[in-house]
Amino acid sequence: MTVAKNPDPSRRYRSPLREEQARRTHAAVIEAATACFVEKGYAATTMKDIAARASVSVETVYGQGGKASLLLAAVDRTLTGDDLPEPVIERAPLRGVREAPDAREALRRFRDLLVEGLPRALPLMYVFHVSAGADQEIGAAYATYEERRLADMTKIAEALEPGLRVPVAEAADVIWALVSTASIRALVVDRGWGVERWADWVTATLERTLLDDIS
Repeated sequence: MTVAKNPDPSRRYRSPLREEQARRTHAAVIEAATACFVEKGYAATTMKDIAARASVSVETVYGQGGKASLLLAAVDRTLTGDDLPEPVIERAPLRGVREAPDAREALRRFRDLLVEGLPRALPLMYVFHVSAGADQEIGAAYATYEERRLADMTKIAEALEPGLRVPVAEAADVIWALVSTASIRALVVDRGWGVERWADWVTATLERTLLDDIS
């Protein structure tokens, strides 16, 4: 009689169907959390709200993480459009900015990217910005996000060389300040400029402030 060997515990059965279902559940919960945070605000949103929006149980929502974790995941998904780990700065749209043939073309591409992405990203980014002052975990994550954003803006500033009239670090600070959530919200929403007008203003301001005259 042949005795069956004990299965190797390190070799676990993988079910592609189960993995796909888990991925879809995660995406549904994050999308629901995004909608709830934007509509109700972070503090007023409950896990029950998210569960109802996603048509899943509250236990399923908790299985994706706590409320702060859901906000952070929602921010990442909103900025990138997916759940892949590739940094935003390395993705094709921003690579196109960094690989532009000259500084003014880089700014034009940056302007188009802002016009395309802001309507989707700004509402949740404002929730993230406001919540950072009321929740320690989110505040720490927001500080890390701002450091990463400055690093990304430094790479954008480097793409403007050799046309820069100021040091790269100064150019990065200017871009970082102008393209901040608070600055965008103040003009686009509070003052009613709209995204197109704001993006045109940012592009013109950066060109006048940072680039050498070509006349």
